[in-house]
Amino acid sequence: MKSITILLLHMQHGGIEKQTITLANQLAEKYRVDIISTYSMNKEPAYPLDSRVSVKYLIDTKPNRDEFKAAVNNKNIFKVFKEGLRAVKILRAKNALMIKAIKNLSCDYVLSTRSEFAEMLSKHAPDGVITVTQEHLHDDSEKYVKYVKRAFSNLDYLVVLCEGSEQNYSKWLSDNKGIKIVRIPNILEEIPENSAEITSNNIVSVGRLHPVKDFGTLIKVFEKVKNSVPDAHLTIVGGGDEEESLNNSIKEAKLADSVKLTGMVSKEEVGKYMLSSDIYAMTSLTECFPMVLLEASAAGLPLIAFDVPVGPKAIIENGKNGYLIADRDIDAMAEKIIYILRQRDELKSLAINSKEMAKNYLSENIMPLWYDLFE
Repeated sequence: MKSITILLLHMQHGGIEKQTITLANQLAEKYRVDIISTYSMNKEPAYPLDSRVSVKYLIDTKPNRDEFKAAVNNKNIFKVFKEGLRAVKILRAKNALMIKAIKNLSCDYVLSTRSEFAEMLSKHAPDGVITVTQEHLHDDSEKYVKYVKRAFSNLDYLVVLCEGSEQNYSKWLSDNKGIKIVRIPNILEEIPENSAEITSNNIVSVGRLHPVKDFGTLIKVFEKVKNSVPDAHLTIVGGGDEEESLNNSIKEAKLADSVKLTGMVSKEEVGKYMLSSDIYAMTSLTECFPMVLLEASAAGLPLIAFDVPVGPKAIIENGKNGYLIADRDIDAMAEKIIYILRQRDELKSLAINSKEMAKNYLSENIMPLWYDLFE
């Protein structure tokens, strides 16, 4: 039986973590699978893990970012110094322990989930171990491109999630004759038995409240929608640092009765919000392969998103399961949402197509691509 080792930062909540654990569970059907996780976070894995997958934690703790941030906010110089030293110590241990683990690898394949691990593999992977890295992020900055050229210099495979990423990396790594670029999308775990009701004027969006998700712009879009569709509602599902500023934006726009910020909720609750909505809207500044769009599609929701590089265009087909809108064109997005909400027949057609198209990403369709790589 072939063996695969996966390198992870931690096994708590996060898109990369969820997708990697899903992949590990599927791979365990055919291979011996081991996960090396840098941090234990003092918790059990956030997502169900197949009992056949073994886990080794390198550090039995978590980063002290919150403690350092609190010390800075409280202007406690002593604690800032103390937590700063502790952060340096944790960072050094993180790097040293992962490099040691890589040097001691005894497996057929090793899969990195972060570019920093990929760089370590390039430098320290033992002879005979086939090295694979998977990129979950989109960044076309000059600094990043220069970095990945160095970080991926001695790897065997790079797994990308969509066509746009494949084109970018093929161009950026054109001088790297040793690496093979393979396109394998993320896995959708299941298609819900139920579908979105499509009987209201509810709009939903899911994600951490972070500047890159640009929920502030979504609120501006919704303000215009509300003027034409008075009974429309917007639900933003997720928690994060921008909660206070977004609440202020909602109050300033006098939308407190129409816009809801749920905070962090369970996977089941996310599903309930989707099933009680008519449209999924995304205003992110950048996305690679947004799993939340797949999950919304599986729930039978039409998808509306700004046409940012790479991400949404990998999932949304204009006029079939939703619409791509010119990036940051608030008026155009609002107009399209208003149009769809008023055209109920088209709304229902988009919803049916959306659920059907999501089936392309079930494990039965995606795992053969991984098997091809490992075989």
